[in-house]
Amino acid sequence: MAQLPKFLIADDPVNDPENEYIFHTQTPRFFAKRVEEDEETAYIDIVHEYDNVEEFFKDAPEKKIELLEQLEDWYYSYMEWLEDDGDDEEDEE
Repeated sequence: MAQLPKFLIADDPVNDPENEYIFHTQTPRFFAKRVEEDEETAYIDIVHEYDNVEEFFKDAPEKKIELLEQLEDWYYSYMEWLEDDGDDEEDEE
């Protein structure tokens, strides 16, 4: 079986259409999402843990910050890809 990607997008358009989640498939496994405090402030934060994230990174808390930064970079690259993909579809018409 092929290895899962490190991050996956998950959404539930029926029960939670306003949110899009990012699933970290490797240990520590968790769901994160983009949290908007106001129009100018947004960040990625863990919203549900399958593995205890704090315990996993207890000896190297900087690794948790690094992982969240990787996740954020991946998510914003994904958002750019969505925009570019939409532009390509418009060009075809």
